[in-house]
Amino acid sequence: MALHNLKITVVDGGKMDDSILGADSNGGEEQEDDSFAKFRKVLNYNDTIKKKLKQSMSKTQYFALQSTVSLATQTAKQFANYLISDIGRANGDSNYQAIVNRRIEQVTDVLSLGQGMVSGAAAGAMAGPVGAAIGAAVGAIGAGVNLGFKYAERERSYQHQMFEEQNSQAYQLARANYSALTGRVR
Repeated sequence: MALHNLKITVVDGGKMDDSILGADSNGGEEQEDDSFAKFRKVLNYNDTIKKKLKQSMSKTQYFALQSTVSLATQTAKQFANYLISDIGRANGDSNYQAIVNRRIEQVTDVLSLGQGMVSGAAAGAMAGPVGAAIGAAVGAIGAGVNLGFKYAERERSYQHQMFEEQNSQAYQLARANYSALTGRVR
């Protein structure tokens, strides 16, 4: 059995840079006379930091730093989740745990609206400030629609659960022949 050399070709698909906006043929640097450069800089802060780090260290050091940051972030999130998920048991109050989980969900929902606005603004910013405003509005509406359907499904599920519980209660009372004359009033 002979070993063959394989040649792997990676096609970029027309994407010049990892940045959201401001990518041009000279490495993604913004033009100074552009009045929209500050907004682009804010949206591309992550890319700017990556470029500065790549320039200041070797590829091995950059990979090690990137892996360390990723592992630290994952560990911090899991640690926070572990501590938060134990609040109810530690206090002996499962309702308190449900309240904490609900507050976390509310913060996540608000952040998802903000994330929708930012991603919509980034997508629309290629058409200028008006495109960024329209993109932000569309992104916020899209995130709002998702949240609306989430809560509508939750309400429907709750209504169905209440219907089942009321039917079960009525069935149990009828089966026990519960009435003012025959049953015990509790």
